[in-house]
Amino acid sequence: MKNLKFQICIIILSGVMVKPVLSQQGNLTFQDWDKNNDDLLSRYEFVDKFTDNYVDDWDVNDDDHLDDEDFFRKSYIAWDANKDTVLTEEEWLFGYDYNFGEFVVDDFVAIDINEDGFVEYAEYYAALRQTSYFDTWDVDNDNYLDQFELARLVFNSWDFDDSNFIEIDEYDAFDSYYLDI
Repeated sequence: MKNLKFQICIIILSGVMVKPVLSQQGNLTFQDWDKNNDDLLSRYEFVDKFTDNYVDDWDVNDDDHLDDEDFFRKSYIAWDANKDTVLTEEEWLFGYDYNFGEFVVDDFVAIDINEDGFVEYAEYYAALRQTSYFDTWDVDNDNYLDQFELARLVFNSWDFDDSNFIEIDEYDAFDSYYLDI
């Protein structure tokens, strides 16, 4: 598993994360991203499409920059696949596997402080705010993520095999989880 991959979106996740990245244009297909039709998404193709369509969705406070609150809030939303405002153990584990690496313990029970069987945002934030998780995204250490820092790191997380290209199977892995990408 990549150490600092997808830190989403994510996903994100993602994506990721994170869903952190909802297009103003609706669902985009792999072909929408693949400008040169070579069945590979280069870093340039990805960053270009991502910054045009998704970065503004991360700015929770509408203050034209992405701070740690924007980042954590949107990554939490990205992990909440069923949109019920809490993370199930399955959602937590998926997000953990693609994001946290060495940043926080993977024990769902330890993160679920109130022991209700879900991780609420306050529990999520409490687990992450003391880590260097945000700092790994903030490459220039200015306490904000610019659109290129965010896009580059989302790209890195989707590029499972470190080939510097996102193949259709890598794209589909996140698209199937974050359906609105």
